[in-house]
Amino acid sequence: MKQKFVEKIFAEHSLGKVESVVNIEIGFTNKVYLVNDAFIFKVCEDESNEQKFEIEVFFYNFFKDKIPVPKISVFDKSKKIYGKFFMIYPKIEGDNLYSKWHLLNNDQRKIIISQLCDILKVINKSPYDEFRQKFDINFSDNWHDKILNQIQNSLKKIEARKLLSPEFIKVIKKFVDDNHHVLKEQKLALLYWDAHFDNILVQDTKIVGILDFERTDVSSIDFVLDTVKRIVEYPKKYMSEKFEKFAKKEDYAHLLDWFLEFYPELFEFENLDKRLDLYAVEHDLDTLIWYPDSVEVKQIIAKTVKYDGSL
Repeated sequence: MKQKFVEKIFAEHSLGKVESVVNIEIGFTNKVYLVNDAFIFKVCEDESNEQKFEIEVFFYNFFKDKIPVPKISVFDKSKKIYGKFFMIYPKIEGDNLYSKWHLLNNDQRKIIISQLCDILKVINKSPYDEFRQKFDINFSDNWHDKILNQIQNSLKKIEARKLLSPEFIKVIKKFVDDNHHVLKEQKLALLYWDAHFDNILVQDTKIVGILDFERTDVSSIDFVLDTVKRIVEYPKKYMSEKFEKFAKKEDYAHLLDWFLEFYPELFEFENLDKRLDLYAVEHDLDTLIWYPDSVEVKQIIAKTVKYDGSL
C-alpha cells in the first residue's frame, strides 16, 4: 500500500501524522501494516473474504470487555477512501507466543495454557444469536452432518481432479463410513478454533492479545482440539517461517495434557480419538485441494486412515 493512502485515511480519522508504514505480514486474503510503530492497519485484499473480515471486527467489538482482543479504532467498508475493507487498532504490546515458547519451562507454559483455556471458556459460554442474525449465517445444528458433508464435498473434488488414487480414496471412504457415527454427540457453542500460538500475544507468562477471529463459528466444543493436536504432532504447521527454527516437538508434548487439566469438558466425548481423526481427515482433505502436490499432506491422510499403498 502506498503511504499516501495511509496518510489520507489517518487524516480522515484524526489518528495523527504518518511517520512510517511497515508491512509486517503478507497473507492470501489480508495484508497487515504497522503504522508509526503504534497502530495495526489490516486490509482485506480478497473481496471473497469480506464477510469473514467483518466477522473478525464484530468479535473484537463483542469481546472487547471480556478477553484481551484488539480495540478497534476504525472499521471502514465504504471503499470511499480506499477500495478495500480495512480496520485499524492500537498495536498490542506483546510477543508472538511461538517466538517465546521454546524459552519457557513447563511451569510457565502451563500458566499460559491455563489462561488460554479460561479465554476459550468465556468464548464458548457467550451467546451467539446476535452473530447469527447479523451475518445471516447458514447455521446447522447437526454437527455430524456438517463435518460429514465437508468431507464428502472434498472427496468429490479430489476424485474429479484425480489427486489421489482410486485405492486411496476407497480406504478414506471406508474409514469415514466406519466411524462417522461418533460425531452424533455434540456440544454446540461459539468456538474460536484457530487457537494456535501465532494468534496469541504474551508478555512474560501473561496473555495480552488474541488475534484472528474471522473463522470463529458455532461448532462442537471439542473441535478446538483438532488444532491443539496438530500443534503437538506438527509444531511447524502454524508457525511463521521466521519462528520455525525454534520448533521442537518435545516442547509441545504435554499440550493436550494441560488442556485436559484446565478444560476437561473438551475431552468429555465418547470416541474422542475417532472424532479427532475425522476432524483431521476433514482438514487434510481440504488442505490437499489447496496443495495438490504435497506429499506430506498425502502421508498425513494415509497415516490417519491407515492406508499403506502407493501415494
